[in-house]
Amino acid sequence: MKINTITFSSLVKREVLRFSKVAIQTVFAPLISTGLYLIIFSYSFQNREVPRYGIPYISFIVPGLIMMSLIQNSFANTSSSLIGAKYNGIIIDFLLAPFSYIELSLGFMIGGMVRGLLVGTVTYLVSIYFYGGAVAHPFLALFFAVLVSSIFSLFGIIAGLWAEKFDHVSIFSNFFITPLTFLSGVFYSVKGLPGIWSKVSLFNPVFYMVDAVRYSFVGQSDISPLISALIIGSFALILFVLVTYLFKIGYKVKS
Repeated sequence: MKINTITFSSLVKREVLRFSKVAIQTVFAPLISTGLYLIIFSYSFQNREVPRYGIPYISFIVPGLIMMSLIQNSFANTSSSLIGAKYNGIIIDFLLAPFSYIELSLGFMIGGMVRGLLVGTVTYLVSIYFYGGAVAHPFLALFFAVLVSSIFSLFGIIAGLWAEKFDHVSIFSNFFITPLTFLSGVFYSVKGLPGIWSKVSLFNPVFYMVDAVRYSFVGQSDISPLISALIIGSFALILFVLVTYLFKIGYKVKS
């Protein structure tokens, strides 16, 4: 399907300008919590190494912290945009405007990706002070970051379409994203978990995202990065098709 570059670029521009106008809140505020993690762990585990990896602990957790920032902000951008449009009564305008359903999906998704990748990049720049900034496979790191930001931008669209008020969006964040992220191996290797818990972790989709990005940073991972890439890519494709379908049927938008 041919994309109208004028209308499509207008939607992307709207989404980027929406969060850039309050950059202190949307881009720099998340650095406070990440910075605290870096300070606490860098000094608490200053001489500690991760046994299975043989690398300093701070180098081990930095990829996960970057992913946390990227995930939370990609999701927040699209979910807040759509629930805000609902609250202000302008959500129907997106369906009445000359956008194709694919353009709507791509436009909102890219807006969320820009914010997520921007916050992730700034988080990385801050982390250089704590661990030196080495990245074993930089292009692979960018590839995985783009995929992960697209997934949670799309997930944010689904949450924004489903939600009827701002409290509903927080359900996704508090009961799904935050637990899955903290239990994905950000602060530990899942291979070091006792008994069945290392197997249970394999059912957490965020684990594959964190593990893949960690491989691109330190050159080591708990599972094959190829497997992670296939799982992450499949998630992105499925969610994109689902979001496009939801826009097509006007899910919770059309009466």
